[in-house]
Amino acid sequence: MAGATGGGGPGPPGPVGNGVSAPPEVIRARDRGRRARLPALGLIPAGSFDQEMVMHLKLAERVPVHLVFPLGSAREAGNLNSLLLVLRPLLSTLIDQVWIAFGGRRPDRLRRLTETWPQVKVFPAIRRLPPDQEHAPLGKGAAMRAFLYHLVVTEGVTHPHAVVAFIDADIRPPYFHPQWVVDPVGAILWFQAVEAAKIVYQRPHGGRLNTMLRSLLALCPHPGVQALQKLAYLLSGEMAGTLKFWSRLPFKTGYGVETLTLLSFALNQLGLVPGTPDLEHLVQVYVGQMDHRHAPLTSTPRQRGLDQMAGTVFYTLLESLMAAGLLHWQAPPLVEPRLAIPVPDGVNGAPLAWMEVPLADVTLPPLTSCPEVRARLSPGGA
Repeated sequence: MAGATGGGGPGPPGPVGNGVSAPPEVIRARDRGRRARLPALGLIPAGSFDQEMVMHLKLAERVPVHLVFPLGSAREAGNLNSLLLVLRPLLSTLIDQVWIAFGGRRPDRLRRLTETWPQVKVFPAIRRLPPDQEHAPLGKGAAMRAFLYHLVVTEGVTHPHAVVAFIDADIRPPYFHPQWVVDPVGAILWFQAVEAAKIVYQRPHGGRLNTMLRSLLALCPHPGVQALQKLAYLLSGEMAGTLKFWSRLPFKTGYGVETLTLLSFALNQLGLVPGTPDLEHLVQVYVGQMDHRHAPLTSTPRQRGLDQMAGTVFYTLLESLMAAGLLHWQAPPLVEPRLAIPVPDGVNGAPLAWMEVPLADVTLPPLTSCPEVRARLSPGGA
């Protein structure tokens, strides 16, 4: 029988460990000094830092901590209220200010939430865009970047080690706990080498796009991109970082923002510490299981689905690899690729209707490209 002796199909799974994409090293904070050089994408278990210790570090370092929930619609206000109840012990203690980076058009619909939680401020991105974003699409990444611009230019937060943590507002509350904030902030304040900490988890009921992206990364022959396989979850929207890190990061306006963030580390484009790879300044914090609201598999005229999200993520990956000289098409690449999607209920007797959606996010440069930001972060300097 063909294939019966060798080579007919894939063999059983083998051990992971070719060095670059081997499992991440587990970091025990108590076993390492603050000046320790850390392995790329080292994994910190949840509960590694207690609140009292992190509070002590924060006071000693004299740095503020800002927690930001990017929100595209006021429909998530009820869920966000539940998350804030979980975080109540941290408000006005470890967390100096909670923000909603609102990318929708009706921030007034969040009034009830802010009346309940006076510690929460709404940043209406559409009304306070940086000058270089006025003509760019307004998605999640655009709202995040606009908020960071506001934090520096308007709020006057300029300490390079000020901590800004972004957390998605649609996390199902039973999976959420204060360590989602305590551990990433603790990692940044304790380890001098850490500039960013990414929340990772297991998705018992989801993670379809994450799985597809991991397979694509495994095919890219670049050590930094291969190393991203060490991440327990690639597309988590939760990350804490120093203002130094956030100000050097390019942003995608929409769903490509997490992918571009990872590739900026992998391709060593941030220049966080001269002489060391950027990935050595990113850790992952494992918080267990997580679930959130699921997108539909297929887009409709009213709602974006996993198909369009996947296209945007894959476009960001290919675009970044081409810009780094790692991928070349023999034909000229598509400037504005569009995804054709079949939808039911065709008109005029047709069995299906078809809709086209764009896949390309706009790339926004790092905030340090803005003279007014650069002047505040480096007064009297470059």
